Amino acid sequence: MFLSIATFIGNTACNSEETNPNTTIEILESFSELQNLIDEGDHEVLILNFWSTTCAPCIKEMPHFNTLNSTYGDKKVKILLVSLEKAKRLDTHIYPFVKKLAIVPEVVVLTDPNYNIWTDNIDTSWYGALPATLITKGDERKFRFGSYETYEELQTDVEELLQQQ
Repeated sequence: MFLSIATFIGNTACNSEETNPNTTIEILESFSELQNLIDEGDHEVLILNFWSTTCAPCIKEMPHFNTLNSTYGDKKVKILLVSLEKAKRLDTHIYPFVKKLAIVPEVVVLTDPNYNIWTDNIDTSWYGALPATLITKGDERKFRFGSYETYEELQTDVEELLQQQ
């Protein structure tokens, strides 16, 4: 009996880690690695949110992306949360933050120091301040510098692109 319970608990723990994409957070050293993640996958709408654990507005809006993931997870909407912190903060700040907020959308850390080059690939008006969000569907792009104060604001931007042909 004890062995059955231990096996069940062990299997359950393994299965829950497999369904959480953030048990291992990838560190991307160059924007081209992020571009590869952007280009791959079968998504209709892509949402890139650039954030940091030291950014109060980023922290405030993070639950909105969890809710969005729950709402649109089956509608070919991919959410990629891109932390712009140093890799050395992964274990001390990023993992604890992701665990505390139970963040479900995929998290990566981008450490490319050439902000003045790659931020233009996101939006030419962006100079790297946080938070920032890019929502794309094909050639259509919607960029927002600053936080989403409410989930409804974020949902409206996503719906706007989802409804475009």
